[in-house]
Amino acid sequence: MTATASDVLAVWERGLSAPPGRRALELAGLADSNPGGLTAGERDATLLHLRETLFGARIEGVVDCAACGEPLEVTTTTRSLLAAAPDAVEGAAVSLDGWEVHLRPATAADLAAPDLSAAQLLAACVEEARHDGQAVDVALLPPEVVAALDEALAAADPLADLEFAATCPACGETSTAPFDIASFLWAEVDRFALELLREVHVLASAYGWTEDEILALGQRRRLYLELVEA
Repeated sequence: MTATASDVLAVWERGLSAPPGRRALELAGLADSNPGGLTAGERDATLLHLRETLFGARIEGVVDCAACGEPLEVTTTTRSLLAAAPDAVEGAAVSLDGWEVHLRPATAADLAAPDLSAAQLLAACVEEARHDGQAVDVALLPPEVVAALDEALAAADPLADLEFAATCPACGETSTAPFDIASFLWAEVDRFALELLREVHVLASAYGWTEDEILALGQRRRLYLELVEA
């Protein structure tokens, strides 16, 4: 799927009042016809590809040093982040102290559900839970089993937990911080949409064209804008 300026603007408008999970789903829909069926990691891989298409491969950010608080500039690329993507994402199973639990990865549709708690997300993903052979409710899983499930899911769907890493030149410590591609890309789309609307306003005022006509101009839109603003 190839996203046009009009497509991006429509997604931006729908996402303005949406919660983060829904925004991520809307963005993924620009590149995938069935974004809700993607796992969390597949969704983020889709967003990384989309980000490269829309704004380029280079990604810059800031991570605070966990040891001394020094702000650290981090530069990476979409390709580097995508290197951790598995060939396929499958479910996971945990066996611990008589507990046997099978679960599927969280999907983009799961994460788009409003007001979804961590416990509700876990309950949605667990396909079977047994203790000493007896079926049990997910709510009865002990903390150590839940922690093991989190680790198993992270291993099965690694792109669902992207991180930045940087070594501090001041103290030499290496710090990591989570990288949320969905919120990062949304911020860029927000800036893009506001600039796009400004361009539409200027060209509509100058030439009397409609929004659809201006958006359909493609790269010529910037050339006309330069002529008007010269």
